[in-house]
Amino acid sequence: MGENFRLVILCSEDRSDLFFANKLAERFDPVGIFVESQRADPSAEPALQKYLRLAKAPHQIPWKIFNRIAEQTWRKNALYNRSEYKTDFGEAGRRILEADKQNVIYTTGASRINAPEYIEVLREMRPDLVVVCGASILRDEFLSVPRFGVLNLHGGLSQRYRGLFTTEWAVYNAEPEYVGGTVHFVTSGIDDGQIVYQGRPLIEANDTPNTLYEKVVHLGVEMMGAAIVDIRDDRLAAVELQQPGALYTNSMFTPHVLKETWRQYERGVIRDYCENKHKLDLPVIRGLINEFAAPSNLPKTSGRTELN
Repeated sequence: MGENFRLVILCSEDRSDLFFANKLAERFDPVGIFVESQRADPSAEPALQKYLRLAKAPHQIPWKIFNRIAEQTWRKNALYNRSEYKTDFGEAGRRILEADKQNVIYTTGASRINAPEYIEVLREMRPDLVVVCGASILRDEFLSVPRFGVLNLHGGLSQRYRGLFTTEWAVYNAEPEYVGGTVHFVTSGIDDGQIVYQGRPLIEANDTPNTLYEKVVHLGVEMMGAAIVDIRDDRLAAVELQQPGALYTNSMFTPHVLKETWRQYERGVIRDYCENKHKLDLPVIRGLINEFAAPSNLPKTSGRTELN
């Protein structure tokens, strides 16, 4: 295949996903990049309908206002919103770099990537492979277009955590040993396709939920790059996921869960793991599928603030 290999990248507008797209575009010269908007159409529920819904329960209005103000105040002062704790993917996480030299398609509306007009654009690209990070659930019409299928970077170990915010859930559940990433083929299910690579980042005592996520993304880009080369060079060896892990949906990650995740960090759950990692890692390592050897040049957290 070699030089004629046609790659398409699909990502969301999130910083980590743009970083994913930019880093792979630097290396593989894709024939197209889709940037998917996942913001709901503001016209989906007209303002009048919202007012009518609230008018049916006027006693709820003061409580809703109080909750919103309280939540905004907490978020403003929360640890994860302080500059020293925020995720940082640099300029590559802000926009598609050199967009004028790339074939970039920006979709509009949540889940519109499955719309016929975008499927037709994808067909015209004649992709051998599509690689994905942060996209909506893809329908069969999309999945059937690329010759070798669609690969996804999932930010968790699929035999333990599927769905969204899986790094945070691992911290919330006091098992940071399960922080990791999976490159897998996309199916009609959620994070349950054949696994190409799995990897775990180096976890340090001064890591936070956000730095762990950064590390997973950096590792995931390396894993996806290796997977693309394997498919291009016809040496791929994917393995079935025999027992999918628990599924964590967007609605499950409530403000309460976010708060508790960072409280777990403040209680020292990551530091405690580091003190016992040799014992805690054993069952995780045994269960890894197609383990990826992380390169030594991945980012570390030296210089980050550590809570006492």
